[in-house]
Amino acid sequence: MKGKLLPLVAVTCTAMFFNQLNAQQYQTMPIQSGFTADVIANGVGPSATSVNNSVDAVDFAYVSRDFQATASSPALTYGLPINGTINSAVASPAGLTYQLASYSANNSLRLASVGNSGTLVFATPKAVVNLYILATSGSGDSTVNITVNFADNTTQTFSAVPISDWYGGSNAAISGIGRVNITNDNLESGGGTNPRIYQIPLAIDAANQSKNVQSIAVTKAGPASTTVGNIVNVFAISAETYNACSAPTNVTATTTMNSATVNWTAPANAPASGYQYYLSTSNTAPTATTTPTGSTAAGVTSAQFNSLATGQTYYVWVRSNCGGSSQSFWTMTQFTTGQISATYTAGDISTLFNNSGVTPTSATSCAGALSIAIPAGYAVQSTSVSYTMTAAGGGWMSEQRSLLACTNNGSTETSVSSGTGSNGGTFSYNRTGLTIANDLTGTVNFEMRAWRTYGGSGCNTTYNKVDNNSFKVTVTLKPASALATNEVSTKGNERIAYPNPFADTLYLEKAENVKKRW
Repeated sequence: MKGKLLPLVAVTCTAMFFNQLNAQQYQTMPIQSGFTADVIANGVGPSATSVNNSVDAVDFAYVSRDFQATASSPALTYGLPINGTINSAVASPAGLTYQLASYSANNSLRLASVGNSGTLVFATPKAVVNLYILATSGSGDSTVNITVNFADNTTQTFSAVPISDWYGGSNAAISGIGRVNITNDNLESGGGTNPRIYQIPLAIDAANQSKNVQSIAVTKAGPASTTVGNIVNVFAISAETYNACSAPTNVTATTTMNSATVNWTAPANAPASGYQYYLSTSNTAPTATTTPTGSTAAGVTSAQFNSLATGQTYYVWVRSNCGGSSQSFWTMTQFTTGQISATYTAGDISTLFNNSGVTPTSATSCAGALSIAIPAGYAVQSTSVSYTMTAAGGGWMSEQRSLLACTNNGSTETSVSSGTGSNGGTFSYNRTGLTIANDLTGTVNFEMRAWRTYGGSGCNTTYNKVDNNSFKVTVTLKPASALATNEVSTKGNERIAYPNPFADTLYLEKAENVKKRW
């Protein structure tokens, strides 16, 4: 006999993580003309036939991930994105992207000697608050003078702007992209951290922000040396665009299991008609014409959202309403309801020396432990972890090994994480969606287990360590009573419930044996 079980509504959960980025405010600035060299090898064939110059003074060029010297060459695991779109790795401003020019045409404004100059003309002039230049310097650091040309024939000049060598500099928009010697097609991976292309911000004066930027002129200013090298390459430009209606800033969220309060900071010229907000479970940004979810009155800089699903990630955008058809750009934050975090604060966590091959079952006597108390009525739905490890004393970041374990059930991550870089420094780790503590309740205990493959013996923090105050575990919760489809089990070949998973109707074998209460 088959019986029908009434449809069930699944309840999902999460909370409190937020990551601000702006929609529409940051835009690429397509370049109509001005590139002078192709320095990015792409496609199949010798690199020398793909480029017409090098990034530096010793015959090295960048590579696209689709570059192969021959049709039988192995596919690259590094390189510039094939589509030319670079999502900047610089933390602020978040959400900034660049679009490189075609890899099969000139794609760099290349300036080899002091006094060399060139002008990049924009396809669509825009009024901007900040310009962001994507550039690098080959065979040593360089400095440039940059003149921003406005539509009203006025200019703004930035003098002695530094551009770092493509190996080892800071503020990289993208790194670990490798290179090729165009004389022999020898590839270099750059150790996973080099070479780099840098993000260089230029703040436009307030008096110029409402003017359309038509072009920028770049002149190599230094170093004043007879040595061949220090070659400037400018690849792309993006901008924070100007809007007469200023946007709110510092949009943040605090959450409970099923609600959230979103707060923001008013701009200096607070809008007379208050603010508008848009809430969604999709990260697709609203446009200027999107109907807002709601609004607040002038001077009110917060909004309350209730009856949210526990464990659901939400995205909320806020914009100023200056009246009529005048609104600012949308500014976004995201949050997840039902999340709890704990941070390790007992000091640096030692690493254990192990150069024989660390696996998820490897032991360590110097783990760092922390616990999270799960509220009654809830269970763990997923886990995320973040931390940094620092290599020093002759240790390298590539010698770091680490994983997260849950000691309640003896579960560990299925793979060991490693750093990259044949040098000292600090490497950041961030993993989400871990299942090692799923369905646990009560107090859940975690361990950060860390090793090193170089440096003495035993446990110490001399060569590699997990940095104090960086080890953070966040659990996303769900109602403990929520039924997961994988909790419906079978015994032998006997089907108890099917199909699994189900959408609308669940059938039970021997339904007459199911006790009913309604």
